Parts: sequence; structure tokens; C-alpha cells
Amino acid sequence: MAVWGDRHRRAIVLPALLCLAALLAVTTLRADAAPKHSGPNPTWLILRLSDLPLGYLKFDLQEEQGERIYCSRLTHPDDTPPKIGRFVDRFHPRGCLGAYYRLYSLPGEEPGPRLAATGVLPMHSSKAAGAGWALVPNLLGRLLGRVPKEVAAGERVGSATRLFHSDDFPRYYRLGNRASFLVWRSGNTLAAIMAIGPSFAADDRAAAELARRQQAHIERPTRYTLAERFDGEVPLDDPAIDIPAYWLGRNFRPGDGLPDNRLFASGFSEEPTPETHEGLTEGPIAPLNVLYENIRLGIWTPETWGVFTASKTSRAITSWKCTRTRAIRLAEGSATIYGGYKKNFRRCPKEAPKAFTAWVDVGGLQVVVNAPPAPDFIETVNPYGSFAGMEAIVRSLVLRPKRFP
Repeated sequence: MAVWGDRHRRAIVLPALLCLAALLAVTTLRADAAPKHSGPNPTWLILRLSDLPLGYLKFDLQEEQGERIYCSRLTHPDDTPPKIGRFVDRFHPRGCLGAYYRLYSLPGEEPGPRLAATGVLPMHSSKAAGAGWALVPNLLGRLLGRVPKEVAAGERVGSATRLFHSDDFPRYYRLGNRASFLVWRSGNTLAAIMAIGPSFAADDRAAAELARRQQAHIERPTRYTLAERFDGEVPLDDPAIDIPAYWLGRNFRPGDGLPDNRLFASGFSEEPTPETHEGLTEGPIAPLNVLYENIRLGIWTPETWGVFTASKTSRAITSWKCTRTRAIRLAEGSATIYGGYKKNFRRCPKEAPKAFTAWVDVGGLQVVVNAPPAPDFIETVNPYGSFAGMEAIVRSLVLRPKRFP
């Protein structure tokens, strides 16, 4: 089952990613700008999403990271072992990290690791790189509570390679508790891959292959572009999806004075999430979601549509006294646009409606455009918050071709 929701993905993999941070520092990582140095930009030296098979999502290591790659200066708390503390104080290293979580595997392909994480620590001199290289077992020991078992590295990457196994790695959800750490040196650069998967043998193979791909970037640095990092469309190619995906393309350009809007995320789950009322009410989540900067498309099947209509969220705006409606005929269906207000007024405001949503019946599915996040959370500021803006959306919905049967 694919996982929907960055919040849920974060809960699954965050502890393991913090462990990778400890691999390179075992110190307190402070979010910082990209490291200053005389060589290539370190963000160009990490493993890229485009290096992995289809089915991986990138994972943000800090809140609101956005499109920035996570880089930091290494510092250390009071309980840092003296050897590591002296290394940090003497050489003031800075590094960059990245992590990728496997959402699905394609049929016929060997599954990659459930989690692949990458790190790079460019040092200013051979002496600094040598000091860091000598501390690798200490760093891993600090991370895991004891020095992990070093095993023979089956393949060599860079000028020196070390491989470590941990079979008591904390188990988080379905990640497993076996982790392989492949660390290598290339000139004055230290690099690492962490792979968590079903077995050491599989993890070792994956780590070695990914290390080779990262090493290619270390040897021939090029910019890690936004296009290479973009994963918003990845969930829509999940072979498990059995729901037609209606969308507005990668970039929605409606014209007529309306702003362009870029796809930034999507998600699929085998079952919808009903409305919850535990503490803060949250509206239901469709089994298939396509999200743009200002547009949310929730796609419901005939079998799941009742989950939405049974919610209070579905009746917000649509059933209120002052809401105005507009029916739209489409080539393959129809749509109803609802224009209302912040709440269900007894006396209707004289001003034009400010809160908009639309229900689209197309191809036997229901596509809900900009459903309220909750029945008491009504959005009134949106560049598409008008009958013209919503009509541009519903008339532009098209079926996204499936890449895999």
C-alpha cells in the first residue's frame, strides 16, 4: 500500500534520517546555507533522486525545507566524545545530506532499499579528510550506541571504502532493522550511503550501486537541478493505482488574467481517510489527490464517494443558505461550482462570494476541487476564488496517461 501524506512519511522515516546525520557528525546539526569552500558546491556531490529507480520520494530533513538541499555546519553538544569534539573544533566541517524513501517498486524490478540516504563532507585538506576518515567507526559507534561490525567491502569506491552492518538498528514501521553504511573517501571528500532494506546482502548491493552513482557526481560535479529533485508526479505512476487520474498537467496555465499554477505533490492510498473529530476536526482525504500551489484535486470513486458526502466538510459551503451555484456542462461530464462565504450567514452579505469549491462528475468519478480542509476551516483567499477561476479549472481537467499497466 502506498503512503499518502508528507506528514505520515515524515513520521515513518525521520528517526532513521537523523541517524544518517549522526553518521557524518554525531553532533548537533544546525541548518545553514550551503557550505563555503574553494571546490565544487557540495550540493552537487550528493546522490540525486534521478539516480534512483522510479518509485522514490525525496524527504525533507527540516520543516519548510522547500526546494533547498539540507546543508549544515557541524557543531557538538557537551556530551560529544573528546575525539569527535576535537575534530569538529579543529576543522569546522560542513556537509550536505539527502534522503529518499521508496514508495513503490515496479513489477519485474528488484526492489531497492526502503530508505536510501546520502551524505557528503568536503574537507579543505588531506589532513582534515584523513582525520575524519579515521573517526568513521567512532561516529558510527556514537550513533548506534556501540561500534558496528565492520565487514569486507565487496566493491571499492573512490580511493578507500569501508562497509559497516548494524542489525540492531531501530525498527520503524516497515523499514526493517538492518542497515548497511558504506563510507568512502574520494580525494579530500568523505561520502556515505545508508541503505535500509530486507537483508544485508540486498542493502550492500544497493549501497554499492548508489555509491558508484554518487561518486560519478563527485568526480564530475554538475548542478543538482530542481527538475532532478522534483517528485510531485512520482505517486501518480504507482502501478497499484486503479483510479483514473484527472489533473491539470504539470503546469496549469489558464490565461485570462489568472495565474499559472505548478504541480507540487500527489498521493494515492487504497482506502480514503474519513473525516476525523479527535481534537481538531480534519476533513476526509480522497484515495487519489493531485495538489498544485493553489489547487487541490481530490478524486473519489463511486465506491468511496459516500465517505466524502457523509462528512460535515462536504456540506460546508455547498449546503449553506447564501451559497450561489453555477452548473457547467463538460465534454465528458458536468460540474457544479459553489461560491459562498466564510460561514453560513443568516443574512447574506452584499459582497461577492469569496469561498469556492467545485464538484466535477467526469468519467464515472467525482473530482472535488478545493474542498475545505475542515468544516470550520474555509479558505477565502485564493487566486482562483471566483466563478471564472473555478470554471477555468474544471474545464481544463484532463485524464493523465498511465505510464504502467
